[in-house]
Amino acid sequence: MRVLHCSDLHCGRPFVAAHVEAALDLARGTRWDAIVMSGDVSQRARVHEFREARVWLDRFAACAPLMVVPGNHDTAWWHAPFGWGEAQTLHARYREHVNTELEPALHLPGVSLVGLNSSLGMLPAALTWYPRDWRVKGGLTQAQIDVARRKLAGAPPDSLRIAVVHHNVVKGRLSKRWGLARPQVQLDALAALDVDVVCSGHDHEERLELVTRATGQFVASTANTLSNRMRGHRPSAVTVIEASASALALRAWPYDATARAYVPGPLELSVPRRSRQSANAPYPTPPRR
Repeated sequence: MRVLHCSDLHCGRPFVAAHVEAALDLARGTRWDAIVMSGDVSQRARVHEFREARVWLDRFAACAPLMVVPGNHDTAWWHAPFGWGEAQTLHARYREHVNTELEPALHLPGVSLVGLNSSLGMLPAALTWYPRDWRVKGGLTQAQIDVARRKLAGAPPDSLRIAVVHHNVVKGRLSKRWGLARPQVQLDALAALDVDVVCSGHDHEERLELVTRATGQFVASTANTLSNRMRGHRPSAVTVIEASASALALRAWPYDATARAYVPGPLELSVPRRSRQSANAPYPTPPRR
């Protein structure tokens, strides 16, 4: 199984066509079982940005089945600040131009993907006591986790299982910031979903990390942005996820400006795959890279 994980198009001022064209070249150049776009397809949730994003997303969808979830930049938080207002309109433009379903599910031969909408604007589940987090931080509710679990219940035991959420579920190395409110609670909940990989974006720095909790384990794949908003003057990057019957391998592919292409980079992580019958058995500790 091969899955291409991209994130954060940011159609609008930060958009970089060369980065997205290179990602499309990679998508067209080989076979993929699925493509993930983990949110922030727009910059300011404006109609013309969503229309532009729709064109690019259609081109990705022509290469392989596409899973998309909304990001905080796709969310009209000002419609319901602190929960006051019309919360049902937070994603009205996203629903009109990108996908009517905020938490889609794809069940494909060998791989099942479930989306979780962490982009709740300023609704209570995404709020912290720190004003700088407002509008930016994401959140998940137990009800969302329960729905995702039910969607995954019918997946074959040997299927690669992937949850897709916009906000980074592990702490950024450069930003030093968690993407989700109540991050420890969210890690426990996501680990209990019994997925192999959790794909996210938001932090604009590629990360691959094995997450071990009392409730289970998963590999966190945080994709870098395809826009010009990379952290620390790092190049844009996508992540390639490959799974066999016995192993799971992830690798970040940074953008090479000279080649105008994404190329294999040094950041990678490989772990054995667990059978669903032994889903709670720990992964062996991978070597440090």
